[in-house]
Amino acid sequence: MFEAFGHIKSLVLMSNNIGQYGFVCYDDPSGNNKEYGPECALKAIEGLSGMDITEDLKLYVRHAMKKSEREVEKTRDTLRYKTSKKRCNLYVKNFPNQWPKEELENLF
Repeated sequence: MFEAFGHIKSLVLMSNNIGQYGFVCYDDPSGNNKEYGPECALKAIEGLSGMDITEDLKLYVRHAMKKSEREVEKTRDTLRYKTSKKRCNLYVKNFPNQWPKEELENLF
């Protein structure tokens, strides 16, 4: 699947309690072109990311990152999510206690 995008220098497959994953490293077989590996990796990301693996699973392909970089990205995504929620969620109060649930649902 990944070989179609270039010469694979190394391939490592791993698993943990979350699931299975792998690392693919591209490199110019002649060792002359330093841009070969990054270009192949980008082509693989564009060509394979989001591809259906099964009916309910899609392939997730992206550049490998160090753990510290993943943690920074996770924090950034969490803040982005929280910020987006601040813009669309409302807190509404001070309705009479005697109003039944059905009346509140009709109001909303």
